[in-house]
Amino acid sequence: MKKFLLSALIISMICTLASCTKDNSNRKSENYADSSQEKTAGLPIEKNRILIAYFSRYGNTDYPDDVDASTSASVVIDKERYGTTEYMARMIQKTVGGELFPIRTVTPYTDDFDELRDVNHNEMENNKLPELQKSNLDISNYDTIFIGYPVWATDVPQAVVSFLKKYDLSDKTVIPFCTHDGYGAGNSYNSIRVESSAKNMLEALAIEAKDIKDSSTVIENWLNSIGMLSKKTDEGETEIAIQIGNITLDGVLYNTALANEIKQYFPFTISMTKYAGREFYGGVDFYPESLEGGQKTFENGDITYCEDHHNMAIFYAQTDNPNLSVNVIPIGKVISDLSVFENLDNREEITFSLKHK
Repeated sequence: MKKFLLSALIISMICTLASCTKDNSNRKSENYADSSQEKTAGLPIEKNRILIAYFSRYGNTDYPDDVDASTSASVVIDKERYGTTEYMARMIQKTVGGELFPIRTVTPYTDDFDELRDVNHNEMENNKLPELQKSNLDISNYDTIFIGYPVWATDVPQAVVSFLKKYDLSDKTVIPFCTHDGYGAGNSYNSIRVESSAKNMLEALAIEAKDIKDSSTVIENWLNSIGMLSKKTDEGETEIAIQIGNITLDGVLYNTALANEIKQYFPFTISMTKYAGREFYGGVDFYPESLEGGQKTFENGDITYCEDHHNMAIFYAQTDNPNLSVNVIPIGKVISDLSVFENLDNREEITFSLKHK
């Protein structure tokens, strides 16, 4: 039995460690968070509130230049080699924007698997945290932090724990993602939750290393399911902040006559009441005149105005069963994770304000 458990552990370590690769020092300049020269492609600076931090064995190991791609589970694209975790991080960046931040240790890991296995076990068993390379990363510049890593021995590498201990993520939204070789995420999600102390952790994604090159659709569907694709606002929409106690949500106002009319009253606070497990609503002090476009349906996340009840509402659930008795007019949308509404009190003071004046 002991021999069987030992063999299983060794196989697991071989598979999980194989999902890491290293960074090519000759690679072209990229959109890294600690670069003073580069900005995130496709996003205005003021929208650049997403950080994609990732740890990869490939960037933290002294591999020879001719390391075999098959043994290190790297991905080669246009003659450049990426680790599977880094490649996943880049696909996330391509989809939602943001800045990449490679987590790198001061002391490189050995390229000898047996030695690395012992080092990793020693770090985990003794809670040793490897020292990270210095950077000019200012975590206060970001609201949403993706944390990427390969699964080592069914958990996060200790270098990731070092990162989580170094930076205060308690007021951030944290989103884990990981690569593995068939054994899944293990206990890593719980470790991220505990070590980050994040106010909000969204659903994570684990992808098997062998599938990473063909995972763009999987990643896009995941990002859409957790509300991240909506982070990019359409032309003409106005970014807003929705404050509920110590929780800040992102939203947009549409470029419509009614929304633009109501925008003139920002910022304002509404005492809103939870109703039917689907919405928060509350009366307003203004009387808009642009009232075209009423409807008795809604989408989750809709911010609406109702002429009949002279109120605004935020709908967060039950899109498939709206059961509205009066018309509402959509004026905007909450684009943050809507699950926070489920745990709010029955009455909340909710403040709507413009993010950029």
